[in-house]
Amino acid sequence: MRVDSAALTNQVRLHLLNRLTRWCPIAKGVYICIQAALSCNSTRCPSPKHSTPTFQAISPRSLHWQNSSQTSFEYAKKITPHEGFIHSIRCYYFSLALLQGGFPSETPGVPQITFEELNRRIYHTCILHDLGWSQTAEGRSHPAHAMTFELHGGIMAYEHLHAAAPDLSAQQVGDIVQSIMLHTSAWPSGMSSSTKTLISLSAFFDVCGYDAFGPGSYDPLFNRKTVQEIEKEYPRGNFAVEGNEMLEREFTEKPDCLLSHAPGGREGFLKAIRAQAIVPVDE
Repeated sequence: MRVDSAALTNQVRLHLLNRLTRWCPIAKGVYICIQAALSCNSTRCPSPKHSTPTFQAISPRSLHWQNSSQTSFEYAKKITPHEGFIHSIRCYYFSLALLQGGFPSETPGVPQITFEELNRRIYHTCILHDLGWSQTAEGRSHPAHAMTFELHGGIMAYEHLHAAAPDLSAQQVGDIVQSIMLHTSAWPSGMSSSTKTLISLSAFFDVCGYDAFGPGSYDPLFNRKTVQEIEKEYPRGNFAVEGNEMLEREFTEKPDCLLSHAPGGREGFLKAIRAQAIVPVDE
């Protein structure tokens, strides 16, 4: 299986953008990741009723327990606050669901990447993407701790991968680290790697749910049953409490942080963090 290695925003299906901007005309740039996931004719976009992979179907493709990925798992578990770490695992499974449920492939002019290679990159990216949330002595004393959490965490991820995963090439590490650093950012034009596109889509979805960028904005991407199964395996717990505490601290200590540019600013983003399961357990 091969998929697009990058998402070209000039090949976007404008119908989704038009639908979203009816709700929030000033936030077009935020939607580029969602547009990119729907950017070519070969994409099968799952509607809420579309048959998409179950957790049981995607979990065998997980890299959780392969030796090459275990070091990142253990490092993230040590450094990232507990609920943020579970959030990172959910992001990985949401990314797998997107990959197997209709991610762009065979787009003319776009280099292709094997599923196995992209899976490896997105695993490290998702598991390590919130190292900058760390409240451990190691995290808080790191020389990059005063930077916006995406850059702080990306630098820690780079150092970790350089030391613990020497088999990764410069291109692989570059894609992983850059995707971590940019996962909360979006632009109205240009290109993002598929790794960056997947982490952005999955992270915003897990934090804010189906209405992240306007009512129903994520409906075409995730089957509700798939989401329900992933949340059952990795419950949200106190993620909203932990996330609010972390982001309140981020906005206070770093008023120029990357998330300060989100539509609605500080208050808008904090209000968007979901406390309850995205899909109720009894649905």
